[in-house]
Amino acid sequence: MNYAESLYINMNDVSNIVTKLAISSQFKVSLNLNKGSGGGDDLLSHLTRCGIFDNIGSRQSYDLLCSQTSLPSSTNFVLEERGSRQGVIEKFAAYRVYDNFSMTFYVDNQYNIIRLFEEWMNFINPIHDSTGKYEGSRTSQFGKYRDRPSYYRLRYPDSYKRDISITKFERNLIEKPNNRTKKFSNIPLLNYTFLDCFPLDIQTVPLTYDNSVYTQLTVGWSYSRHTIEKFESKNH
Repeated sequence: MNYAESLYINMNDVSNIVTKLAISSQFKVSLNLNKGSGGGDDLLSHLTRCGIFDNIGSRQSYDLLCSQTSLPSSTNFVLEERGSRQGVIEKFAAYRVYDNFSMTFYVDNQYNIIRLFEEWMNFINPIHDSTGKYEGSRTSQFGKYRDRPSYYRLRYPDSYKRDISITKFERNLIEKPNNRTKKFSNIPLLNYTFLDCFPLDIQTVPLTYDNSVYTQLTVGWSYSRHTIEKFESKNH
């Protein structure tokens, strides 16, 4: 086969390639709220006191209705060594840098998604006044925030950092979706776990009378590092 022939792809080859491509719209986001609490300060208990979760129980992982996110990016930080009087520059990897990422969530009509992340950020550096620190409440904390002598004090990082996982799968994960007894297809799943996450920012949520759409909330995240696992759905 010459070079020109190696460039040619017939329609059967194209069909085989296209049917094996991954699509971007099938994924699940899970938040582990019950891991990493230290010093008696429990993020999940705080959110429960705020009325976001009615019953803690033994549940640890919560699947969130995420409309858009991204798989993580990272960079090898490069150092240069310049050879004296030799004209040679050597480059080598020094350490790995994990970039911040963002997630966009659909907001429920009880506004618990908004309050979840607002109260998470309140938990990181709770406000203190003459009666003590803000520990979460179902009612308004307006009085504590308007108190002039109030101040903030940061919690220890281990008390507010949590793990988030993104599981990527394909549309045919379930063999017969309409059956009550769901049977998973033997296809690979890709799972990313973001370690030691905490919210960096809550972006503005536009509200408009024109062209009303579902309300969505975008949250920026910082994390220490991530892991990646590939496994078969039947073993999950």
